[in-house]
Amino acid sequence: MMDFNVTRAMGLGVALALAAAALPSASAQSGAQGSMPAGAPRIPDMVVLQPDSVSFGAVPPGSSHTGSFSIMNATGAPVTVKAAVPSCKCTALTEIVGKTVPAGGILKFEATMEVPLTPGQKDATVQIVIDGLPKPLVAKLSAESVMPIRVEPAYVDALKGKSMGTVSARSADGRPFRILSVDGAAPQFVGFDPSSDAPRAEYTLRWSAPSAPCEAMPLWWVIETDRADCPLVPLRIRHECTGSKADPGRFAREWFFPEPIGIVGRIAPGASAETVVPIEHYNPQARGAVQRPQWKDVLRVESRDPRATATLVRTQPGTRDQVDVRLSVTPGAGLRGFFAVPVDIVTATGTGTVTVYGIADAPAVAPPASVP
Repeated sequence: MMDFNVTRAMGLGVALALAAAALPSASAQSGAQGSMPAGAPRIPDMVVLQPDSVSFGAVPPGSSHTGSFSIMNATGAPVTVKAAVPSCKCTALTEIVGKTVPAGGILKFEATMEVPLTPGQKDATVQIVIDGLPKPLVAKLSAESVMPIRVEPAYVDALKGKSMGTVSARSADGRPFRILSVDGAAPQFVGFDPSSDAPRAEYTLRWSAPSAPCEAMPLWWVIETDRADCPLVPLRIRHECTGSKADPGRFAREWFFPEPIGIVGRIAPGASAETVVPIEHYNPQARGAVQRPQWKDVLRVESRDPRATATLVRTQPGTRDQVDVRLSVTPGAGLRGFFAVPVDIVTATGTGTVTVYGIADAPAVAPPASVP
């Protein structure tokens, strides 16, 4: 992502330090306008963002986090915010468009980022266009979605013909745990023999790239553990077939899955479990215009696996052009252990398929194989 820093003037570091020291306390109401105190620096044509980035560090999946920013106008004339554009629909901010920052004043605002339900790094930006400035200010937000079992890297890198590799899985609290399966099959451990070695707090696992045509290529590589607080750890498969080639029907129906996965965890016999799958408006061919407003009308959900049923619980609007689809999955009597159930989400404009992962009253698995 291009860095649109506006200021490169001599003495900027000193000016910003003095201006930051003059800011009101963090308890001041977000979005409020304030004045630079007497004696604060006045540098011609300087409008800056303080801070220009906020990192939330390691956070739980699915959580929301808010950062506070201030537009500082150290010029002799007022300036107006013309536009504020988040880089993704996971980010919302205080309404600042049309507001004026007085000469020598500040405008405070907040930006809130929703972290994905799956592990990995999340970055977002907000480009703020100021009337009269040649380039926008850029507010940056970042976080790392971390589960109780942390896997590094948090994805399977099968790009450019790479057919195998390894990942490390460790418990964040240092407690030993067991890896029961990977995609329902025996894990391929490196340097560990589950038949003779005691459980550990960290493992190395070998993966092999799936051999399937693009239309059948799985998007996720899912680790099953014996941790009650983290039974499943999904890793996105990075492959030519899991990027822009995945889900070609999204253009016609005008929506897609920003996170194409559902996770229900462990389900007791005869019980059901719910998960939320967001769908998001998608129409790049018309520059994002909503040409079929009925895209968000969810009619039903259907399981493609006869061993499980799926039902629509409810829908609710999410951030901006997004709808959260809450669905319930019930394993049948013939479904036991780890499962990956394809579920169709049917709206008034078309059907998309998401895979829901869970464990149906999982029995103990046979001792997994090891790789020297």
